[in-house]
Amino acid sequence: MGSYRLTRHIDAPPNRVFRAFTEPGLVADWMDASGVEDPTGPLDTAGTRYTLVIRGPWKFSTRVIRSEAPWLHETIGKGPLGASYRMVATLAAREGSTDLDLLTEYTVPLGPIGRWMDRRWIDREPRATANREVDRLVELATT
Repeated sequence: MGSYRLTRHIDAPPNRVFRAFTEPGLVADWMDASGVEDPTGPLDTAGTRYTLVIRGPWKFSTRVIRSEAPWLHETIGKGPLGASYRMVATLAAREGSTDLDLLTEYTVPLGPIGRWMDRRWIDREPRATANREVDRLVELATT
């Protein structure tokens, strides 16, 4: 299992940043996904399930574990071939803006081969894809 933590200071109040984790269109946008499908309820409610569609067969059955607006949002997801993730967003207000701490833990598919691929190509700094996604979240929250 891999993990990484990204942080940002965002010039927007926590409630605007929190929306990026709870509005389906915004979630799909910043996570560079094709969409959020079949939600069983609001994405700001613990227990809600939905499908996060990345591309083609890469769909993650996702569940909201905790949601304490506008301070905490946690999801877990299971994808094809044993892929999984857990994402915890913690938001803190600071002088009219927000400090975001985003922890992501993940398991890549394909067992030992997947772990080797992760060490070789995925689990490397500067985490260009993850940073690009979080930069997009910042853009959405500030416009």
